[in-house]
Amino acid sequence: MTYKPNLRRKPQILFLGPTNTARTLMAEAYGREYLADLAKVRSVGMRAGNQDERTLAVLREDGIDTSSLKPKDLDAEVLEWADLIVTLTQNPSTLPAPRGDSFISKNWPMEIPKEPSGMEQDLETHRRCREEIKRRIRQLANSIRLMQR
Repeated sequence: MTYKPNLRRKPQILFLGPTNTARTLMAEAYGREYLADLAKVRSVGMRAGNQDERTLAVLREDGIDTSSLKPKDLDAEVLEWADLIVTLTQNPSTLPAPRGDSFISKNWPMEIPKEPSGMEQDLETHRRCREEIKRRIRQLANSIRLMQR
């Protein structure tokens, strides 16, 4: 069976990562911001980790509402839901590849935001990650708009 997108509804985009605590949550937040009229977005992790306050802090710095962002585990239902799966990791082969042809997948190689060293909160790597994700989400929005013409 060949994948055929349903053009009668908004595409459904899933951001997938190892833990759903930093990069994928940022992608979901900016997806909601920049793709709201173009697509539905969700994010999950192979195994959801603990909430990363640094991720939420850099999103709030940029005026993003973080109240509904929570790490979530990957499950079969969300794979069925997705038209496009975007992995956010340096090495996508570390994530088990979902099988099937009911979706399109792509990888956005991303650095892992640093863990704090000692008592220091290293927000700078989270800010760099945030800016890279914003750039990619805007590009994705532009691509979707072009396809709709």
